[in-house]
Amino acid sequence: MTKKDPSTVRDTASMSWRHVVFGGGVFDNTGEHPNRKGWEIYELGQKSFWAVPSAVAWDEPVREDPRYADAIAAMLAFLCPGEKAAVTGASLLSTRVKSEEAKFYFAEQALEEAKHYDALRRLIPKITGKPMPQPSPWVRLLYSFGVIDEDDPAFMMASINVIGEHLANQIFHKINHVAKDETVRKVLALIGRDESRHIAAGQRFFVEVYPHLRKNRHEITAKHLATTIVLLVAAFDLVNPMNTLDIDLAQVLDAMYSHYEDVLGDLPPFPEQGLRDALMKRLRKQTPRTIAQVKAVTGVDGRVDVGRFVAMCSRALRSPRALRDLLAA
Repeated sequence: MTKKDPSTVRDTASMSWRHVVFGGGVFDNTGEHPNRKGWEIYELGQKSFWAVPSAVAWDEPVREDPRYADAIAAMLAFLCPGEKAAVTGASLLSTRVKSEEAKFYFAEQALEEAKHYDALRRLIPKITGKPMPQPSPWVRLLYSFGVIDEDDPAFMMASINVIGEHLANQIFHKINHVAKDETVRKVLALIGRDESRHIAAGQRFFVEVYPHLRKNRHEITAKHLATTIVLLVAAFDLVNPMNTLDIDLAQVLDAMYSHYEDVLGDLPPFPEQGLRDALMKRLRKQTPRTIAQVKAVTGVDGRVDVGRFVAMCSRALRSPRALRDLLAA
């Protein structure tokens, strides 16, 4: 496989005194777009544009299947704050990338994330008949610490376009499989179409932030591992909604891990690549076990069942394997 060469990225988006004096950067007006596929993704966004006020008949009631309505609303309420955080992230990325293709694309993505947040904020109360709940502290931590770092565009692009969009798109797709109301289905289909482009953009433009990835790779890896833990804690209340909607979080995360490895696999390897590969392999193996342990102590109300947790601890005292699984979780 031919690796992408970060040194070939042409600077047609930066602005500095050097560009003011000598030209180039944001003042380059040649209109050349070496990253042809990246430019095509940007153009596709314009061709696929939809407006929230006219996308669906918002004055019509939503009649979702009662078996799934609360679970759908819970999952969408979990994802909704991430869309608003991504407005900030994409806006920042538009100022930190090197090419005109990427700059224009991330400005476009910022608008699309705003549309997604607006659409979900309108949709969720129509499903439940209640005001949209405020995000929990763990959700707020997930979409701040786990997404935004103004000084590290590599971390932000990986967190948003490579990881976050991939996870969210899988969940939107799963929800749309069980949703019955046409308004719900149409909104999720429109958002999902945009999310697919955001994922593709991560693959096309990640090479532009490779210098930051190379410089900060250890910190980025540590933050991604920490964010995985925050995600599992933040999603604790969603165990039963995911069961209702037949969403296998372990499967969703494993598909994301595979995609993450594919994106990084297109770039030059690091000296410690063998260690990083071993760490990823261990993470992929351990994730399903951890999720299984969380499910095992969750009651029907989505809270920790103390009785189940005590029983698990009791088994751990009699079984080395049970003790290992408990400590690993």
